[in-house]
Amino acid sequence: MGNNGRGFSPALPFKHMKHRSKVEVWLFAAILYVVGVLAAGGNRWIGGPVLLVLLLIALPQEYVTAPEALRVRAGLTRWAIPYAAITFVGESSLGPVLGKRVAVRIGRDSEILLAPDDPGAFFADVAAHAPHLRRRGAALVAA
Repeated sequence: MGNNGRGFSPALPFKHMKHRSKVEVWLFAAILYVVGVLAAGGNRWIGGPVLLVLLLIALPQEYVTAPEALRVRAGLTRWAIPYAAITFVGESSLGPVLGKRVAVRIGRDSEILLAPDDPGAFFADVAAHAPHLRRRGAALVAA
């Protein structure tokens, strides 16, 4: 059977779930615009750094609900947010401005905005990993 008689390892209570970010159309439009300006003879010393920043922002974003923490990978940066530090998960108040975003509040003063492809699945996954959060309306808040 391939397990050499040792039996199977018990199932972990939580699996690592990966949530991809939404594709940001405005970001690709901005990149194409800057490339067009540079191709038309725009100032390379201004357009080059702007293009570099836009490309770094456009790198894949991923949210992983690991057993011990919510891991956020955005471009070249990575954060690990312990579930115990999360005090709020819900729709961002900047929704009409930035589109549908999920706000994750860490402690009292820090907040990060995420854009998972499927906010409902992301919300349910975080709720399963953070038992100290209670559902209040459409949000999860610290009990």
